[in-house]
Amino acid sequence: MRLYLLDVEQLQDERLGQGLLDRAAVLIDDYRRERAFQCRHFSSKGTALGVGLILQLAARGYVEDVSRAAKGIPISLDAEEAIRILERNGETIRLSYSIENSGKPYWEPTLKLPISETQTPFLSISHSGRYVALGLSYYEIGVDIQQAKSINTEKISDRFFTEKESASIARDPDLFYTIWSRKEAWGKCEGGGLVPAMHRDFSDLTKDLCRYYLWSENNAPAGYSLCVCEKIS
Repeated sequence: MRLYLLDVEQLQDERLGQGLLDRAAVLIDDYRRERAFQCRHFSSKGTALGVGLILQLAARGYVEDVSRAAKGIPISLDAEEAIRILERNGETIRLSYSIENSGKPYWEPTLKLPISETQTPFLSISHSGRYVALGLSYYEIGVDIQQAKSINTEKISDRFFTEKESASIARDPDLFYTIWSRKEAWGKCEGGGLVPAMHRDFSDLTKDLCRYYLWSENNAPAGYSLCVCEKIS
């Protein structure tokens, strides 16, 4: 598994002007560029361009420290760093995707990617606040990042989570976003989205959830929850 984390705050800030967005736009694939320019709000457009940038980096196999990346430690950059790296590395890779009804993306298996000479890796994308996260794996994978906000976590968990999860959150409200990220990551990994995950307990990742899935959730930036779920059997 390889995990990328891109800080897109610079792309979301309209005060910085259009220049950075224009530089980013020419470095990403056509599909992601079109998605970005369908966004009405400047910040949403910046996030969407950030997704395109991180996909280009991942497809190229960009990594700063191989040993850290192998341990699942995120390859972390800000938007300007990502743009400079891609500007130095030649032509944009022509990426093509298939998108399931659930919204789960796959790279087309016929793609020739610098990152892989054989099997095309699975991917998962998530964004929240100022970050875009992307995971690559040769297993089915789901990634979710959530920015913690000031909300009534107990009320929401009582309505949407299992009794065991709600009890855990009542004791420790900080667990709300941890459990939410687990549900999102698992739903993306399985391809069914969040609805099936709402009826499953994620307060404890041992037993079946550990037997069939590999989890990583120790690398979130401050104020965020970040979870990666890989289906290993």
